[in-house]
Amino acid sequence: MTGPLAHPAFRNMAKGRTAGFFGNGMAPVALAFAVLDLTGSVTQLGLVVGVRSVAAIVTTTFGGVLADRFPRRLLLQSTSFGAAVTQAVAGLTLLGGVASVPLLMLLSALNGALAAVELPTTTALVSQTVPGELLRRANALLRTFTSVATLCGAAGGSLVIGWAGPSWGILVDSASFAVAGLFFGRVRVGAVVHASARGSMIGDLREGWSEFARHRWLWTVVLHASVWQLVWAGSVQVIGPAVAEAGVGARTWGLVLAAQTLGAIAGGLLALHWKPRAALATGVLLTSVSAALPWALAAEPQPALLIPAAFLTGVAMEQVNIALTVAVQERIAPGQLARVTSYQVLGSLAAVPFGQLLAGPLSAAYGQGHVLVAAGACIVAVTLAVLAVPDVRTTGRATPVCRSGSRRYGK
Repeated sequence: MTGPLAHPAFRNMAKGRTAGFFGNGMAPVALAFAVLDLTGSVTQLGLVVGVRSVAAIVTTTFGGVLADRFPRRLLLQSTSFGAAVTQAVAGLTLLGGVASVPLLMLLSALNGALAAVELPTTTALVSQTVPGELLRRANALLRTFTSVATLCGAAGGSLVIGWAGPSWGILVDSASFAVAGLFFGRVRVGAVVHASARGSMIGDLREGWSEFARHRWLWTVVLHASVWQLVWAGSVQVIGPAVAEAGVGARTWGLVLAAQTLGAIAGGLLALHWKPRAALATGVLLTSVSAALPWALAAEPQPALLIPAAFLTGVAMEQVNIALTVAVQERIAPGQLARVTSYQVLGSLAAVPFGQLLAGPLSAAYGQGHVLVAAGACIVAVTLAVLAVPDVRTTGRATPVCRSGSRRYGK
């Protein structure tokens, strides 16, 4: 059996994703320092960053419709070049001293909308680039490459910002999107079937929702992901830095976050060689490992506890992410795959802002330690509840659906 990298279409798509994620690893750090240099306001930074997330969430489902209607290679190429333009304008205006918060918010929103098209498109395209028996390895490789690229981008961003300034970091991100677009343009895949290419956008959204809701194992696991993201966003992303600043310090907290990324890389490598019989149920079960990090924060935070907990969280979460992606690719018809993926992404991420907003009031009312203990308990409880659903335990043992359909569109 040849590996995924033996297939040129997958190889070029992996190069494109890796290039884009390298720049994305650099962009958040560069943008944060650029806005703070411009305004000196954390509130203004929150507006610029937050509007990107909102735009991505709002447009995710429409991104799935576009990816099921039009050639996915061209969509990836055009969104990459579009993102390159938004970042170039942001970098150049900052460099020229003419940037403003409203302009950066507009560019950030456009960038988020483009990203909302890219994710479901990529997920759907993977199943066109390799045979079905290589899907798990292909997704594991892709996630490993992007994790490594993100880590290298974050490290490179610190060097670029320190040497040349944050504006240049954003311009490097722009260049990475342009390179990604060039690689995506070299992806050549066969035609895909779409039964409703002439229908309305709303009709396509309804059809995608019906397909998503039809699979109990899918929406159950997505609900699990939504609760996990809600809890994680509040406990680790918001309370975590506050606890770390008062205890182990910001530098150690940076090591904790790096350990989670390294764990994700190790988790991707593990998935290349390990495929449990019930991969989805195993992945869901392993998410309970992530409860260790909020519990470690609730105890007297020490690097000896926090860093291993973060690393194991990264390993564990890759198993469920890869297993769910493969299950969707195997069991959803190609002409509906991007739309179903967009609902999956929407369900997983829509709760993040609520978790971030609730963290402060809950901490004030009950104390940070109690909230962190409850967060870990919630992760374990929701995991056990999802594993009680028979469809979740059996998905992965049945024969995948035949990837076929009734209407083709071009490459």
